[in-house]
Amino acid sequence: MSELIRCERVDAVAVVTLNAEAKRNALSTAMLDAFAEQLAALSADAECRAIVLTGSGEHFCAGGDVSAMATERPLLGSRQRIDAAHRIVRSICAGPKPVIAAVEGYAFGAGLSLAAACDYVVASETAKFAAVFAKVGLIPDMGLLWTLPLRIGMGPAKKMFITARTVEVKEAAALGLVDEVCASGGAREAALDIARAYAAAPPLVVAMLKGTYAKGCTTLDDALRAEVDIQPMLYLSADHQHAIAAFREKRQPLFLGI
Repeated sequence: MSELIRCERVDAVAVVTLNAEAKRNALSTAMLDAFAEQLAALSADAECRAIVLTGSGEHFCAGGDVSAMATERPLLGSRQRIDAAHRIVRSICAGPKPVIAAVEGYAFGAGLSLAAACDYVVASETAKFAAVFAKVGLIPDMGLLWTLPLRIGMGPAKKMFITARTVEVKEAAALGLVDEVCASGGAREAALDIARAYAAAPPLVVAMLKGTYAKGCTTLDDALRAEVDIQPMLYLSADHQHAIAAFREKRQPLFLGI
């Protein structure tokens, strides 16, 4: 994989690091391609049970690479770049692995989009969030039009979109954008603690839950359809049978994703 994206393993957790510290981990086209490739590989890796997403240095991600925006961007090239960004968002939102964001410093623009797409967001006291797209004459992208209202509600999301205001970490936690606040420099370790707990969950259940919500589960009928489609299959899984046996024997089950 590209040096723009680092990946290391901590037990069953993959720690994926955006690695462009000099640019506050702003997302270039090359980084987007490498990032999409890395997430696809982890989605297919049975040894990976959870992912922590973070940035190198003092910041999570300052957004898109604005220096590239000053150059001519042909229509086809823009579509290809957006396609890579969409592959990333789909992997995070609908992929089979739980993804925990570890945010230090800026999560601006596309950085906010990445954080909001994650299943759980840990942020340090230094974290700041902003949907800065309007400042450069653009609408929010990388799924933020969907993910941010789901987290904080439509009214507060529209305010962030239109005013491009910066939200400090305490307000972000009160809004529901951040799930856990930690001391400066502690986001990675706090996210790893959460990831280890998620990694112990049944992989089939996690994958089915994420897929269900990504496809849309907004009505009672949506929920009941998901139950009748998924639950009979899970009844037949080895993990379910092993868990029943573990319950009877008063021991912790070991889930293998089969």
